[in-house]
Amino acid sequence: MYILIVLFILLAIAVVTDLLFDKVYNEWILIGIACGLGNILWSQGIEGLLWALISMTLPVILLYPLFRIGGLGAGDIKLMAAIGCFLTWKETICCLGIAFFIGAVLSLLKMVAERNFLQRIQYLLSYLRDVFKSGQWKLYEQGIQKHKKEGKIHFSVPILLSVVLYKGGIFW
Repeated sequence: MYILIVLFILLAIAVVTDLLFDKVYNEWILIGIACGLGNILWSQGIEGLLWALISMTLPVILLYPLFRIGGLGAGDIKLMAAIGCFLTWKETICCLGIAFFIGAVLSLLKMVAERNFLQRIQYLLSYLRDVFKSGQWKLYEQGIQKHKKEGKIHFSVPILLSVVLYKGGIFW
């Protein structure tokens, strides 16, 4: 139970720094990883540590393509990896899916509030068409750098909400 409190504190601090400074600091992530791995090693031994390392690696592998095109920050990926120290690999993947759902809802709400839904959808379709035509990936918001902040959400918020919902008993 105490380890979940540590996880929630880690995520809350990550959200605050992400919202205030547009950054999830590596120091907090490393502290979280040390706490999570230390707890696993203490309670489950080497076998638990190996499973935690797998649980940490999965989000990195799954999210790396989004990082490469500029759709997700490295801090968000490292934050999801740190969560893997506290949760099983199945729970980590489930929280990742919930975070993407929450992120999609928040993005949709933000586009509606900023009244740029059609513009953003047109850009997405144009981007996908260019990628399929050229057969090469490019940075997602390469053509709209001056308006990049308009469509941005801080993914640490959906990550925190997903873990709270999952570990809080909403999902099982």
